[in-house]
Amino acid sequence: MIKAEMLSHSESPASKEVSQMVAYQFKNCLPHSKGESQLHVLAFQGESDKLKQLLILIRAEPNRLNAINQRNRLGCTPLRLAATSGHLDCLNLLLEAGASVDISDVKCQTPLFVAIKNRRYECAEKLLQAGACPEGDSSNSSTPLYVAFMNRDLRCLLLLLEYGAHPDQLTHSVQFLPTKYTPKITSLRAAVDYLNGPEDTYKAVRALLIRGCNIDNFTYHSIIYQDNERLVDLLYNFGLDSTTRDVNNRLASELDLNNQAKRKLCLLRKWLLFPV
Repeated sequence: MIKAEMLSHSESPASKEVSQMVAYQFKNCLPHSKGESQLHVLAFQGESDKLKQLLILIRAEPNRLNAINQRNRLGCTPLRLAATSGHLDCLNLLLEAGASVDISDVKCQTPLFVAIKNRRYECAEKLLQAGACPEGDSSNSSTPLYVAFMNRDLRCLLLLLEYGAHPDQLTHSVQFLPTKYTPKITSLRAAVDYLNGPEDTYKAVRALLIRGCNIDNFTYHSIIYQDNERLVDLLYNFGLDSTTRDVNNRLASELDLNNQAKRKLCLLRKWLLFPV
């Protein structure tokens, strides 16, 4: 009793809030002892024919949506499990039956989030068509867009932008989560650093710029180091400032390099300073 009282007195308000938040994440989940419902099992295993028959059986039930959207012990709905495994037929059946598209698991991962994470492009596309939020759950520190960058997945990246993902929204500000765990990278920096090859990088940067991506904190220096002449031209046409200096007080055009990207930037700056 004394130890319990000491613990309760020593527990900080922040710890209590974190405990309450964790408990809330498990709200309405099936007890661990009950495992999965039959809908969960069939959706995860991709048994579309059996899933279809089961959905027909519960169609007339007054609480059918509760069953379809039931979260298992880890907060996963049948739709979330179908998206995880990439079972498009099962995902379509569940959506047609009225499954909610944005119910998160206990890790605040929406069906769209896990579809992007597991590179299930067709499932992600279907979820977005059904109205899934492209930003994911605001209680998750990362957005689906950030996951697409981390996966070096240009197709999913362009898909998210096509369906309205904010070009600068890579993270969410999550209460109780230390800021050191929140990624600090910008979208343009992620495109340049993460994507494979100059062609994918160019397509990603172009898509971000077209959708109004913030360019204020980006410079030409990394583009010059990569010798990506097309990106220099693209960023210049979108108004990226060429007078920004690096930590060594050098302009990108002053870097000790001799490549096509630097020559292109020098030429563009010459036109800017001495227009014909």
